[in-house]
Amino acid sequence: MVNKQFLKLGARHAGKTVTVIIEDTHYRVLHGQEEIAVKARKDTSPITRLHVNGKDAHAS
Repeated sequence: MVNKQFLKLGARHAGKTVTVIIEDTHYRVLHGQEEIAVKARKDTSPITRLHVNGKDAHAS
């Protein structure tokens, strides 16, 4: 979930640690150098808070 929007990636990506790049109009989801998905942002207002969950998770 990013900015109250679920990003469904499919079962084959379950358990992977991914990077989400937040851009003006969409989210780009990467696993290493591979681009897994590009999803449109439903709410394009600025993101002012960041909270990360998961094993080995960190915000950068």
